[in-house]
Amino acid sequence: MTRLRDVAERAGVSVSVVSRVLSEDPSLRVRDDTRARVLEAVRDLGYTQNHAGRALRLRWSGAVALLVPDMNNAIFAEVSRGVEAAAAEADLVTLLGRSEWLDPENGRAARLCQQGRVDGLIVQLRDEERSPEILDLLPPGVPAVLINWHQHRGISSVAVDDEEAGRLATAFLLELGHREIGLVGGFAQTSTARARETGYRKALADAGVTRREAWTTRLGYTPEAGRAAFARLIDTPPLPTAVVVSNVNAAAGVLAAARDAAISVPEQLSVVTVHDTWIADHTNPALTAVRVPTYELGAESARTLTRVMHGERKQHVLVDDPPPLLVPRGTHAPGPHA
Repeated sequence: MTRLRDVAERAGVSVSVVSRVLSEDPSLRVRDDTRARVLEAVRDLGYTQNHAGRALRLRWSGAVALLVPDMNNAIFAEVSRGVEAAAAEADLVTLLGRSEWLDPENGRAARLCQQGRVDGLIVQLRDEERSPEILDLLPPGVPAVLINWHQHRGISSVAVDDEEAGRLATAFLLELGHREIGLVGGFAQTSTARARETGYRKALADAGVTRREAWTTRLGYTPEAGRAAFARLIDTPPLPTAVVVSNVNAAAGVLAAARDAAISVPEQLSVVTVHDTWIADHTNPALTAVRVPTYELGAESARTLTRVMHGERKQHVLVDDPPPLLVPRGTHAPGPHA
């Protein structure tokens, strides 16, 4: 059986260098040709790592957990695909669970970490969660990354460019000739909701359009929240000619409520949503949406967690490649100022 020492001798480096190259140690500083020589020796000699022994030495399980509020949510399905792909590249298995596992009364996440069954956590907070509380919920000393959160002070985070997504959706409606534009937003404490609202406000300000506070709701990202937001808008006339919806699930609720109220979309109300999932293509009419790099968000969160697990400092990553993209479908029409 080929040993690590055999690879080191073939490559002309120390055993330590071979080990750190194979474990992708981010603190290792070697020349590219040295790294290539090590990998070539591994291939030539047919060396395979003893992962069980390595796990015992490092006290690693080789698994990470992705915790999300709703596993049936189409947005999280894309995030999960990205996490699993990038984790597999690092030879890590991904366990999928619910954010409620962090609750002290549930305690499942803490038990997984205490038993050494996972090496780190990727966490999407529930919309109701307030940011300081997450530090109390996380098992102490466990590497963790927040997704869809901007710049949390106490923990690494990864997010897409939500501000640009909100700005792009609003700018598109402005270009169509709309000036009376509302916002169906998420909870005020939600990082993504705040960022998308900032983009919405900036686009209106740049166009010299005055924003009406009565046309802004902050009720959450569910279809029920979308229905409730539309009810508020219709109860405080006049109804805006267009709305930006901060989440595709809420947008489905807005469309359903508009249909029930006999408000025609897009003839009487244009709707543009953030997030382009399969749902957007299957509503009636199909939703005009801003596509954000959700798969890439998942992949980068796994890479960030891997770096944190290897001892790198807290990181805040903005995934802006590819940038947000407007996908026109059937819920927009020219406004009265076109």
